[in-house]
Amino acid sequence: MRWLVYISSWFVIVGIALSCVNNQKSVVAKDKNENMESLSANLAGLYSGNLPCVDCESISTILELHQDKSYVLRYSYEGKSEDQFIKEGKWDVQKNTLTLEGLDYQYKINPDYLIQLDLAGNEIKGDIAEKYQLSRVK
Repeated sequence: MRWLVYISSWFVIVGIALSCVNNQKSVVAKDKNENMESLSANLAGLYSGNLPCVDCESISTILELHQDKSYVLRYSYEGKSEDQFIKEGKWDVQKNTLTLEGLDYQYKINPDYLIQLDLAGNEIKGDIAEKYQLSRVK
């Protein structure tokens, strides 16, 4: 009879422990969602820079990120053409990386600027690495 009390007590303790672990996971998930929402709200603004170009002086780039998670990207090829190109769509943030709908490349998020990543999603290294930045204007 005593062993039945021990086993019952053990099941109750294990049940309480498991419910605490599960509750902790939901709290962590909620905190991550709140952090992502905060990051997204702080990310909205205007970014500008002159990105490297193979066959022109530079790619003059202006990126507007709106609070409603829409974006407008304006760019022109300096020294090659007077034409301005415009892309629009939605943006999203995953693991400190900004993704723009309809574009092949992403941006790493820093507090005052964005770093354009290569097509594989890696940060560009070397002497020209700092040229792949869009600085926050406002």
